[in-house]
Amino acid sequence: MKRKVSTDDLTLGMYVSELDRSWESAPFESPFELQGFTIQNVEELLKVQKLCRYVYIDPNLGVGAKRYLSDQHQFNSAVNILQETAAAAPLEEYYPEKEPVEREMARATEILNDTRRVYDQVIRDIVSGNTVNTDAVKNVVGTLVESVLRNSSAASWLVRLKKQDETAYSHSISVCVLGLTLGRYLGLSKKKLNVLGMATLLQDIGKLSIPSYLLVKAERLDTKELELIKLHVHKSISVIRSMGGMSNEIVTVTGAHHERFDGTGYPRGLSRSEINPLGSIAGLADTYEAMTANRPYRRAKTGLEALMELYDERDRAHAGGLIEQFIQCVGIFPVGGFVKLNTGEVAVVVQRNQIVQLKPRVMILTDSKGEKVPHPQNLDLAAQFVLPGRMPRFISKIVDPKDYQIDARELFL
Repeated sequence: MKRKVSTDDLTLGMYVSELDRSWESAPFESPFELQGFTIQNVEELLKVQKLCRYVYIDPNLGVGAKRYLSDQHQFNSAVNILQETAAAAPLEEYYPEKEPVEREMARATEILNDTRRVYDQVIRDIVSGNTVNTDAVKNVVGTLVESVLRNSSAASWLVRLKKQDETAYSHSISVCVLGLTLGRYLGLSKKKLNVLGMATLLQDIGKLSIPSYLLVKAERLDTKELELIKLHVHKSISVIRSMGGMSNEIVTVTGAHHERFDGTGYPRGLSRSEINPLGSIAGLADTYEAMTANRPYRRAKTGLEALMELYDERDRAHAGGLIEQFIQCVGIFPVGGFVKLNTGEVAVVVQRNQIVQLKPRVMILTDSKGEKVPHPQNLDLAAQFVLPGRMPRFISKIVDPKDYQIDARELFL
């Protein structure tokens, strides 16, 4: 359902699927076989207008295309395609960045600390049989949603840096933040984002009733042990229902986060459009976070390794359309990932670049000899000032911060 559009008519939020020239001749870098991007800010819009006279947009994927489509039937058809493939809920909003990442970091740090305190209290209340303070959970998720809407990178950066602390807390909050980031990118309404946030934060709470040794067992689980693990979905639903004031949609999303596109998931074996769209987002966020976390039986995959594996398995565990959007959302170099530059400097990714995926914004942490710099500086790899005869910085590889004696937790504000 591509539509040819003059670049003068482009608006923020439109998804550009083809150019008026080959991708190879354009300074845009798309991940893997994907060729396309969502125009997210004025700078990106001007780049496209300067390069091209016309482009092709995909109304199924672009939020701004809703304003371009004059026929309501066409828009309804686009929504139906998304629902049939379980790629996303209907696109409803476009959220421009309201705050720079540096300014949002301080607030996001406080909000994430509040989220941890509330989550820890929920666990204590469940274990002790006390009534869970539902309002406290709703309030902290609401503030987390607002932070992600102000800036899509700040909270993501913080939780990725925190991944050295591999606890139930870090996984639950990482999944929540990632789910909200993807939901924001897909244009979900604020109401749906709050539902998604509540569900992703609490979807594994039922694991409290699973024997702890099973959750950390290094050997392969047998059939009986796997069935015990799967019970956590029903137990999470029971806990959420007992909290009071929780909507049926939160329960539905929680119950769907282990369902899979090809019908091999649990607990109901749903497939394709049978899976709640928010549940599909929650499931993909959970999968990615699990893949990039350390486990007793394997090392954590890098963000790039996880994305490549997800893409290779598209339309199996997760809908291909959703995975493609997810790759566009998190980028080849996810926020919070550590990289080495061609200069030998080590840096952490602080903001992705939607058009030039290989040139995100980074914070340089060490010099070329591996010595920590006293005052880390941010550098936009796509907008460098380079003296004549000098080579610009670029990412040479993904690295493990531990190899350079970098403690991610030291980077918190």
